[in-house]
Amino acid sequence: MSKVALLIIDVQKDPARKSKLPEKIAALQAKYKHIFVSQFQNKKSPILKLVKWAGYQDDNLAFTPAPHAVVFRKTGYSAYLLEMSAFDEIHLCGCYTDCCIYKTAMDLIEKGIRPVVLKDYCFSRNKRCHNMGLQLLAHNIGTRNIR
Repeated sequence: MSKVALLIIDVQKDPARKSKLPEKIAALQAKYKHIFVSQFQNKKSPILKLVKWAGYQDDNLAFTPAPHAVVFRKTGYSAYLLEMSAFDEIHLCGCYTDCCIYKTAMDLIEKGIRPVVLKDYCFSRNKRCHNMGLQLLAHNIGTRNIR
């Protein structure tokens, strides 16, 4: 039996403000014993300067993490943490499918951890970017790892 965790990536107020994603993810947490929650930090990220992106206007989480969740801040695309190496499989959800979800899935697979993307619990700035992210994920981590 494999050891499984849920990784919720950057479900913050600005990107999720017009989405039902925060409510869906809040409910999803009840199914997992081990949960990681990342929060992208605008002000410390080199991405803003290099990509010339303004960042999130409100970078607070858009849902309440489960009491047993490990909440951490990140300044890059990947949400991989060394502590995740204790797991055989990590289920990914959150923002953005074509960016942070993709990069994290690729990092997990390179560490020998099976990434499972929960496609109905992910989104991007628009449907086109979300679908492109899913296509690249299917190609690089396999369609069986997208649910």
